[in-house]
Amino acid sequence: MATGLSVQHVLPDSTFTCFVIPSLFSQSECETLLTPAIKNSFQKASSNYPTYYRNNDRFVIDDETLADKLFQKVKSYLPTSIEINNSIQSENGIWELKELNTRLRFCKYAANQYFHRHLDGVHYRSETVQSKLTFMIYLNSATEFKGGRTLFFKTKDTSEIWASYIPKQGDLIVFDHNVWHEGEVLTEGEKYVLRSDILYTRTTLPFQKEHFSGHLGYIWSLLKFDDNTILSGGRDTSIKAWTITGEEKLSLKEHQNSILSLEKINKDTFISGSRDQHIIVWQHFKAIKKIKAHTAIVLSLCRLTDHSFASGGGDNTIQIIDLNGSVLQTLNGHTNWIWQVIKLDKKTIASASEDHTIKIWNIETGQLLTTFTEYTPIISLAFHAPTQQLISGNLHGEISIRTLNENYQQQMLTTFNAHNGIIRTIKLITNNIIATGGEDNKVKLWDFNGNLLTALEHQNFVQAIEQISDNKIISASYDGSIKEWDIKW
Repeated sequence: MATGLSVQHVLPDSTFTCFVIPSLFSQSECETLLTPAIKNSFQKASSNYPTYYRNNDRFVIDDETLADKLFQKVKSYLPTSIEINNSIQSENGIWELKELNTRLRFCKYAANQYFHRHLDGVHYRSETVQSKLTFMIYLNSATEFKGGRTLFFKTKDTSEIWASYIPKQGDLIVFDHNVWHEGEVLTEGEKYVLRSDILYTRTTLPFQKEHFSGHLGYIWSLLKFDDNTILSGGRDTSIKAWTITGEEKLSLKEHQNSILSLEKINKDTFISGSRDQHIIVWQHFKAIKKIKAHTAIVLSLCRLTDHSFASGGGDNTIQIIDLNGSVLQTLNGHTNWIWQVIKLDKKTIASASEDHTIKIWNIETGQLLTTFTEYTPIISLAFHAPTQQLISGNLHGEISIRTLNENYQQQMLTTFNAHNGIIRTIKLITNNIIATGGEDNKVKLWDFNGNLLTALEHQNFVQAIEQISDNKIISASYDGSIKEWDIKW
C-alpha cells in the first residue's frame, strides 16, 4: 500500500482493513461530484430496503469513466492483494486489486434518517471477480449536520461502539465488507456521501464445488418443485434448478434483480417475485409471462388456486392476480412493507408486515377480518391448519403461536424467544415440527410448546428452509450456500 497523504487507521487493534485518507478529495471535487442535478434526484430507499434497516434517500448511477477516475485517485493507498482463508470455501484464495465498481450510490441523510447496523454486501461480477472493500467519500462535513457519525462494532449485537468517525468533506474511508457498521441517526441538517465497492480478482478457483453450489452471493428463496427438483433464487438474479441431490440442472435468467420469492402454482408452473418489481410466470421452466402488479419490491407469493395467486410488496399492497397477469383485486390496509402472505383456507389469507401487524383477509370480498398488532415488525408467517394455529416470527427473534377460532379471532397466544435477531423464515415440517431461520445464522427446530429440538448453523443469515424428504431439510443463507441437514426425530 503506497501513501501520499497520511492514512488514519480507524481500527488499529484489528486485522480488518479500515482506514481514512483525510482530504483526498478537495472541496471543489466534492462539489463537482454532488451536482445540483444529483441533489434533486434523490429518492427514498424504502422501495428497496425496509425502514427498520435504513430510511435515508439515495441516487444510483452507473458510470465507468467516473468510477475509473475515482479508482486512480485512491489506487496507491489500497492493499494490492488480500488473502482469505475461512470456512466459506468460495471466498478463499489470494485476491488481486482490480478496479472500482462502476455502480455509484449517492446517499443523503436528513433529520431522523439512519442506516442501522449492517455488513456491506459483496458485489459479484463472477466467481473470480468480487468486491472486498467498501469505498465511501464524505461529500460534506459534520459542521453542516448533527449526529451522522460512521460507527463500527465488533459484533452484530454488542452495544459497545468499537470506533467512530466524524465525517469531514473530502475524506475517503475504506473498510472491509466484514466489519459491522452503521450510519448514525442525524438530528439536524443534511449529510451526503458517495459509496461504491473495491473489486478484487483471482486467477484460480482453489476449491471443489459442493452440492447446491453455484449461486453468487445471497440466496433468498427455496422451493421443492417436485420429487426430483429443487429451485433456488438469489441475489445474482438467477433461479437455479437442482436435482434432489444438489446437482445443477438449469439456471434461469429473466429477472433484473434479486429473486426474493418462489411459489408453485400447479404441476407445470411456478412463479417468482423479485426486487425488480416484477413477477414472472414459468411453465416447463420457460418464462411465459412477466407481470408488473407492484410499484416496489415483490416480497412474497402465495398460491391460491391452480390459476391464481396473491403477492405482497414493498408498496404496502396485496395483489390478487391470475396467471394471465390480470389483477383481480387489490387489498389495502397495511402501512408498510408486506413481508409475507400465506393461505389459511380457500377463502382466507394472512399477511405479515413491517407496520407491526398481521392481517387476515377474505379474498372473495376483500374484507379485512382481523388485525393482530405487535410491538415490532413481523417478518415471517406459517399456519398449522389441523390446530388452527398461526405462527409468526418478529424483528426481535420471538415466535408467537396464536390459536384461532372459526372467525379467526385469537383464542390463545404463546410467545417465546427463539433467535438472537430477526426470524427470517418459518417452515412447518414432518411430525408437527416448526423450523425457523434467523439473523443469528441458525436453523432451529421446535415443538409447539416452544421446546428447542435442534440447532444448526450457517455462516450468515438464514433466509429460507425447505423439506426435501421425511428426514432431510435444506436451508439457504446469505453466505451463498444451500446446506443439507439429516434430521433425527
